[in-house]
Order: sequence, then structure tokens, then C-alpha cells
Amino acid sequence: MKKILKAALCFVPFVLLVVLVNVYADPANVLRTGYEKQVAQILANGENASNLSNMDDRTLMEIYAQMRTQPIDTLVLGSSHSMQVTSEVTGDANTFCAGVTGADLRDCISVYRLFKEKNFAPKKVILVCDYWFLCEDTVEDRAMTDGYIEFCRENNFTAVGTSNIAIERANQAFQKLSQAFSLPYFQSSVAYISKGLQKQRAPVATAEFYTDTDMRRADGSYCYSAQFRDTVTYEADVDKRVSDVISVMPAEAREFTSVSPELSRQLSAFIAEMQADGAEVTLMLPPFHPAYYEYMLTQSAYAPILATQDVFEGVAKQQGITPFGGYNPTELGLDKYDFYDALHCSDAAVARFYK
Repeated sequence: MKKILKAALCFVPFVLLVVLVNVYADPANVLRTGYEKQVAQILANGENASNLSNMDDRTLMEIYAQMRTQPIDTLVLGSSHSMQVTSEVTGDANTFCAGVTGADLRDCISVYRLFKEKNFAPKKVILVCDYWFLCEDTVEDRAMTDGYIEFCRENNFTAVGTSNIAIERANQAFQKLSQAFSLPYFQSSVAYISKGLQKQRAPVATAEFYTDTDMRRADGSYCYSAQFRDTVTYEADVDKRVSDVISVMPAEAREFTSVSPELSRQLSAFIAEMQADGAEVTLMLPPFHPAYYEYMLTQSAYAPILATQDVFEGVAKQQGITPFGGYNPTELGLDKYDFYDALHCSDAAVARFYK
């Protein structure tokens, strides 16, 4: 037994070294705290935050909502598809895009209520709707659900995907913590430190509208890195990103089964709530890359997904609003150079079909 204990103790210094290096370097920003607060403070100061990497959008919104001191005239809600809706696109200088990566309907409801609780109910809301908003099998594990659960309770709805929320949160926390002991992460950390990148990772305040690095602007919109944005020079890279999505069906598409009547009702009620709060509400349907859209038309597995456009338009009509955008890029006058990948078009593209 003593031999086993001595052998185990021999590994303690190495394990300690791994933990210390991983926590210090943390190249993916999964162990350090305070990063999102730094970004939120820059945005709250009215500046753009550049040099971003692996930021938690949901944590950012929770912090930013508490820091903001001025009401919002135009609020944009949605996933990363919403993040190209800039204040220049809307024509309203007091626009804020509160989009979060991979957002589902529950995220949008929760984020809206964050600002509403601060008495910042907006005059206008642009809700950017993704097809997975309508399916119970594609709910986002990372979703913000506090405001959503309250919304369901107030409106006598059945909250979707919240029964195991405590377990999911604990699992997410464990997955983050486990990186401290990860040998592959240790290798990444050592490489990160050897390049001196840990000295260059802090978010940087800037007034520039476009930067070389990823950036979240003061209006909440997102600026991708210069190389990612350059769809002409790096056309082959964009084509590769599109072909990858065509080759391997995205998880949210694979898991999409059918439109949930419950989520459809909740979408209608959410729109009605915002209208009752005094907001003019409009829906935006984000287009797909031309090559991806043409491929989707040939595959029966995508038929239920493409059919959600009619569902969104039907919900909008019931609420007395007219959506803009649509899944077909050709109908919007867009071509391949308007897209960064299979799913995301540029802010300039959004400006062309914005209504």
C-alpha cells in the first residue's frame, strides 16, 4: 500500500504543473473569469471590443444588461445570424444586437426579459428566426432559461427542455473544470505560452468599424476577422466551409424532426408580449448560401426545415407583422460572395434586403 501511495505522490508535481499551466494560459478562455466583464465594460463605454476569442455571449449579455444605463430603441434578438444587423443597417443609432451564438427561442425570450427588467423595453424589436426555434429536439443546451421559464409560468405554457437544466449546467461546469487537468489542453497551453499569446489576449477597445481580429461592436453587432470576411481573396476557403456543411449535415439539421405546436404558440405569445410592451416587432429570416440552398432543395431531409419559412410567415401574419428576408438567397439578390460560409451572410448583404 505504501508503495502505491509513494508512486501516486510522484505524479502530484506533474499534475500540479499541468493545472497551473492550463489555468495561467487558458488559450480557449474556459477557465479564467472576468473576460466577459471586460468586454461588457468596453461596450457599456460606447466603444467596440476587438481581439476577441471564444467569448461566452450569454454571460456577456447578463453582465452588459446590468451595466447599460440608457434605454434601447431597436433591439435585435437571435443567434449569430442576427449579429450582422448593425445600427448602420437599421438606420437607428440606438440599436443594440443582443444575439448569442446558437440561440434558440428560449434564449431570445430570456435576453429580452433581461433588458425589460431594467426598464429598457425597446421601441422596436427585430427577431431573427432560425428554423430550430420551432423544434423541441433542437433546443440549445447552453440556452438562457430563467426568463423563459418565467414567461412560460406567466402564460401557462409547458417549458421545453428545462427538466434537466440543473444537470446540464453542472455537466457544463464540470467540462470546463476538467480542462484544467487535460493533457491535450496542456499541450495547447504550452504552445500558447511559447508564442507569448497570453500577453495579447485581453479585449481591446477601438473606434474602428472593421478590424483584423474578431470584434463585438458597441451596438452589439459582430465583426469577424479580416480573413474570414474577405470572401473574394479567400473564395476557396468559403467554398470549403460550404462544402463541409453539405458533406456533413449540421447537428441542428440532423436533429430537426418536426415543428412543435407548443413552441409555435410560444413564439406567437412572445411576439404578442413585446407588442403589448409597446414595441414594433418584425421578423427576419436569414438566407442560406446559394450552393447550400440548392443542395437543400434536392434532399428530402431538408424539406421540413425549408417548410419552417411558411410557419414563421404564418405566425407573423397572425400577429399583424410582415417578415423580411427568407431562406432563398437568389430571391434577395444575393450571391456566393455575400456569404462567409453556408449559413452566415455579411452586414452589407443584410443591408440590401433589410426592411
